Amino acid sequence: MIEAPETPHTPHSHDDSHVGGRRWFDIAMALAVLLVSSGSLYVALHTGHTMEALVHANERLVRAQSTPVLQYDHGNVTDEGKARLEFTITNVGTGPARIVWFEVNSASGRFSNIGQWVISTGEGPIRFTSASINQIVLAPNEKRQMFAWERPADEAGRVRWERIDSERFKTKVKACYCSVFDQCWQSNLEADIPKEVPSCERKDGPQPAQAGAT
Repeated sequence: MIEAPETPHTPHSHDDSHVGGRRWFDIAMALAVLLVSSGSLYVALHTGHTMEALVHANERLVRAQSTPVLQYDHGNVTDEGKARLEFTITNVGTGPARIVWFEVNSASGRFSNIGQWVISTGEGPIRFTSASINQIVLAPNEKRQMFAWERPADEAGRVRWERIDSERFKTKVKACYCSVFDQCWQSNLEADIPKEVPSCERKDGPQPAQAGAT
């Protein structure tokens, strides 16, 4: 029996450089994946902060476009040149104003409207037109007349009218009003910056005048 000759075995050599190269390749791929993941996380966080900033900016814009500002005016002559005392309030802001309370402060006390204050300044029958603005909503650019009194023809009435005409500069007014978003302010309705307050609730209130002729 003839046996087949044995095939000589060639010893395999281990290429350490190949193994090392593969290891570095794996490390590089892992680092690349880590960098990509970190980059994605940064982009996501940055996008989230950007969107949050945009939301806050949009909220401020909406509030700015819905902010009421009240302005108080008074005078003694109409546009037609007629002698008449007039007290008005105008919403010169960009949003509706919900007037919670309004008061007049004078030497004779505090009152919730101009008419009550006028009655407190003397005795005798007088005829004027007045309206309270407490608990009303004033639209943007809306003007509301709170008091109107034409100069009387009789001497007693003229004396009273002129007294009010002089003392109107000594009185101070104050109001608290809110926007449609329940953002509230207190103001003296002059050139001051309205003071933002949590709400318009108050424990004290204007003292009403004694009943008198109107």
